[in-house]
Formats: sequence, structure tokens, C-alpha cells
Amino acid sequence: MTQAKVAITGATGFIGRRLVEKLAIRGIPVTALSRHPVAAAARFPRAQFPQVRVIGYDPFDPASIAPGLTDATAVVHLAGEPISARWTTGVRAAIRKSRETGTRALVTAIAGMPGQPTTLISASACRYYGVSDSSRFAEDSPPGPSGDFLTDTTHRWEAEARRAADHDLRVVILRFGIALAVTERGRETLKRLRPFLGGRVGSGRQWVSWIHREDAIDILLRALDTPGMHGAYNATSPYPVRMRQVTDAFGRGSRSFVRVPVPAMVIRQLLGDGATVVLDGQRVHPDRLLADGFRFRFPQIDPAVYDILS
Repeated sequence: MTQAKVAITGATGFIGRRLVEKLAIRGIPVTALSRHPVAAAARFPRAQFPQVRVIGYDPFDPASIAPGLTDATAVVHLAGEPISARWTTGVRAAIRKSRETGTRALVTAIAGMPGQPTTLISASACRYYGVSDSSRFAEDSPPGPSGDFLTDTTHRWEAEARRAADHDLRVVILRFGIALAVTERGRETLKRLRPFLGGRVGSGRQWVSWIHREDAIDILLRALDTPGMHGAYNATSPYPVRMRQVTDAFGRGSRSFVRVPVPAMVIRQLLGDGATVVLDGQRVHPDRLLADGFRFRFPQIDPAVYDILS
């Protein structure tokens, strides 16, 4: 890797903490920007992560962001409020603010630095293309129609990240699918639920554009390593599947004996409008990564699920 130091927002998140671990193995200095620096420092203890520096920051204040970017040659922007929740008015506002306003503040901070980074890698999402039961989406597909909250939010998110190109940064936008892995905390829950996994979710026909977390990390590392990468890439498995194929894979992998379906009505009662994350999907393909010769470790859903469950 040519980068001397990498600054990461969202470093304690599902993707971020694994990226920090991989960079630490490589000996790359990392600055982890966190709204909760005490908790982040506990996540990355100095004895285990001597090259990781944790900095507290306000993600909406460029002056607060800038110190965490000092000497960084690349910034990986992963911060964002979780979308798997019941969408109250406050949750909607937080989701949008974290992605639109937060990215704008980050780019403003970068632009105001005398020795600014040369690369910005920003997370995005497959919802950029909207939802469809029949269309195939690749990077050259048009943006989804306006009017959908997540689609509109993703468009604004990417627009703010692209502003960094006006300041001579190489900008890579990764449109992630649903990332599959199990955290240590989730492993205990998984053990308890294992006999019941595999039930159909909603109709089971909705497309799931997914990716194993290790492949997501490899794509991020490739983006850091490859000066020729720029623009948008779909960070998804080359084999999107229907939801019933996902749940069947979990059922087979867990040898479940009670497969309880979860009707769409129940999901809507639990999540309200946020149920769209589970019930609506799109068939997204990583054409640009494949054309560049990227090789997925887990291109198929069954081996990916077996790896997670093991």
C-alpha cells in the first residue's frame, strides 16, 4: 500500500473495525475518528493496536474533523446511522444527516487542509438504483427515481462525496450490498436462534444484493492500493439471490428443525417504513470489479453462510 496513514470514520462499525484490524496487520498507521473516543479506545487497545490512534470528533463540524485527518494520505468514510430500525421522524433525520451533512462536513474539512489527503473512499449503498423485482443494475445503470427515502438519501450522500474531486482527490464510491458476518456479540444470539433459522422473510422473492464482510474488506483494501480506481463500484457478490435463497442457506447451514416464516405484515409492524430495508430489494452486479480482475472469496451464498455459521 502506498498510503502512509489512513484516517477512518465509522472505525468501530461493522465494516470499519475489521478494516482497522486488517490495516494494523499490514503495519499501516490508522487514525480512527469516533464520536465516542473512550469506547473506541477500548475497542482498539494500544497494546494490541500500537499503530491505531483514536480521535474524538464532531462529524458535522469541519473544524473538529480536520485534526483527525492530519498527515493522512487517504480517508475511508464509513460513518452513518444504522438503517435497520423503526423509522421515526427522528431516525429518518439522523439517517439523512449522518450521510449528507456528515459527508459534506468531511469534504469541507479536507478542502481546508494545507496538506490534504489524496484519496477519499466513501461508502454508499445499492439503494442508489432504487428497488426492482426484475431489473439488473450495474455501475452504468441510471440512478433510481426520486421519492424513495433511502434512494434520495443515497443520491445526496454520493453527491457530497464527489465534491472531493473538485479538490484534486481521487474519489472511490463503494455501493455496498448487505454485508454478511457475525460479530462476537451476535454469535451468542445466533447459537440460541440456530434451531429456528431458515424461515421465509416476507414473500421470499425480493432480491438480496449481498457481500461477505471479508470480500467487502478486500475491496476497500484494493481501493486503497490501486491509484487507477476511481468513481463508483458495486461492492456486492456477483451472484445476487432471492431472499428465500438466503434463508434456505441459513437453514441448511444451521441444520434448523423449526423454520418459522416471518410475514411481511409482522416486519412492517416492527419496523414501520424501515421494513423496506428487508422487504424490498434490487439485483445489483459488480461489473467494474469483475472487469478489473477482482476475485471474490465468497461469490456464492451457501459457502458464505457456512463460513459465517462456522
